[in-house]
Amino acid sequence: MAKLFIAESSKKSIENLEHFLRADGHDPFFWDHAEPLEKIMTENKFDLSIIDLNYKEMPSSEIINLILKNPDFSNSQIIVTTSSPNKDALTKYSSLGVNFIFVKPYRYKLLSDKIKYIMNPIRGDHGAFEPDILKIFLESTIHIFESVSGISVEASKPFLKSGNKSLSEVSAVIGLSSPQVKGSLSINVTRDILTRCLLKILGADMDASHVDDAALSDMCGELCNQVMGRAKQQFLKKKSMSFEISVPTVLSDANHILDYKSSSPVLVIPFKIEKIEAIFVEFCLELNDTYEPVAPDKLQVVVEEGELVLF
Repeated sequence: MAKLFIAESSKKSIENLEHFLRADGHDPFFWDHAEPLEKIMTENKFDLSIIDLNYKEMPSSEIINLILKNPDFSNSQIIVTTSSPNKDALTKYSSLGVNFIFVKPYRYKLLSDKIKYIMNPIRGDHGAFEPDILKIFLESTIHIFESVSGISVEASKPFLKSGNKSLSEVSAVIGLSSPQVKGSLSINVTRDILTRCLLKILGADMDASHVDDAALSDMCGELCNQVMGRAKQQFLKKKSMSFEISVPTVLSDANHILDYKSSSPVLVIPFKIEKIEAIFVEFCLELNDTYEPVAPDKLQVVVEEGELVLF
């Protein structure tokens, strides 16, 4: 059973949703704007929010931003619904990381299946966390940041991530797929680090004040592309497998959330710059071949004389 926050304007949709959701075993709360949303958030904890894109009482973008900024809600999923899909509007919500968008009228079976998946994604215990695969992503990240930007990075201990909120200011997410492997990789970086990368590439004459958000987004996407491209080469060399990679999606809106292309757990590898964790590389992979997984809480990572050692 899920506790659902719903901002819906249509009375008919509210009646049908309430009947359907309660019959499906859920506990829906329909916000009628009688009380401030901040008060509702303080007094309740919801598993999932369903937001009408054209909610009449308050702009849906404000509702979503309030939800994403609330620490008790930040790991909850958001479904956006609309009876008149508009590409620009949907792109705007996609940039926030909202990836569940339903077109009205509601298809209740599809909505039911999505709620069940969100509540129980059936993630495996370990995913593709074998040492050889971790080593590929570690080496790729360190090599790309040092070769592209001249920034020396040091790997820290990996950990499993809960929720899908970004760990930094700008994120680039890239999907990968093949008969052997599927999933995604994301790089989460601060604007300061991206600026340093750009200035290193463009030269000393470049003024940091001239670096805009578009340039930072391009830089983040390019770093993600290069890390994944090098990892792809190493996969082919060390494991005799390769995969197709998609164009990176770059997210920079405040409180953005990420969409992972696999049901495996999300493993995060933090990287330190000058002893501060400033880059977070996340990957969520499924392998179709046989391997011996390693529990993430048993992993340690050290960098020793330029060599990556996992044990």
